Amino acid sequence: MNTITKWFLNQTPLKIFVLNLFGIPIYFWLFSIIFQLDGKINTKPNRIKNILIGILTLYPIIYSFFYISNFLKDYGDPTKLVFNDFFPFHITAMLCGLILMIFAANSYTRYEKKNSLETFKSTEVYFMIWFSIFTIWKLQPYLNKYVNENSST
Repeated sequence: MNTITKWFLNQTPLKIFVLNLFGIPIYFWLFSIIFQLDGKINTKPNRIKNILIGILTLYPIIYSFFYISNFLKDYGDPTKLVFNDFFPFHITAMLCGLILMIFAANSYTRYEKKNSLETFKSTEVYFMIWFSIFTIWKLQPYLNKYVNENSST
């Protein structure tokens, strides 16, 4: 897991931008931010939080594949409104994404506070992640630096 998350955070902003255009990799990117920065802050990992973050990451990914497959299967049949059946699951997937953004913003600001860096406030980081398609150019170079900073310790 460590290798995959480091790979995501060591990419250039352009690569992350292109990956996020596909939609699903944004969940891996958020998971990588939380996993890597929390791992650098805490010497003892919180197992319950890791399980929660894993569920919050996997649910929208699994849901999106399930929804797309059912949408394509029932496409063109006006008697089947797929979205009505999936609405609660869709809201849950959106809520998982929002919670991941909050956790990622908090991990980023806690890492900066611990190392006395303070480039952005937590709400600024949250909105930067929310509008990541535009602000990835500002946030990703800091993430690259933070992931490689203490890799020898």
